[in-house]
Amino acid sequence: MKLIIAGRDRTEDLGRDLRRQVAAMDRLEPARQPARLPADISALALARAMSDADYLDQYLRLIRHREAVGTYDFNIPHKAGPAGRCLAGFKALLWKLLRYQHDRITFRQYLINNQLTSALLLEVAVRRKDVADLERRVAELEGEGLPANHAKKTRN
Repeated sequence: MKLIIAGRDRTEDLGRDLRRQVAAMDRLEPARQPARLPADISALALARAMSDADYLDQYLRLIRHREAVGTYDFNIPHKAGPAGRCLAGFKALLWKLLRYQHDRITFRQYLINNQLTSALLLEVAVRRKDVADLERRVAELEGEGLPANHAKKTRN
């Protein structure tokens, strides 16, 4: 792993901290671990797209996998010392008390995200079908050997 920020190699200092944080997350019980998606479901997949159509396919795939909103338990970062731990405990208590409200709001947001994603996928499918139909019609017209200006006159 190589971390370059603002043109400077920060692998040594930031990499060490990131590895320590990942190790701490791995020690959490499974219910508190962040959700892990397969490596191929990443925004980096967009960089490998070879065409606009491939980019769109990858982008729609990412949207479908990332439309969910969750209110799972998470590790609350805190400052060092007893005051930081106390504040983190207070935040955890507030989270438990107010989680039911978050769950209601999150569920509604998930429904909206799901409907928008489905509508987008349907729109793309309809457009692709329309393009395929038009390409077929053009191929049929070209196959009949009609001159280009004749096709224009018949459409008017």
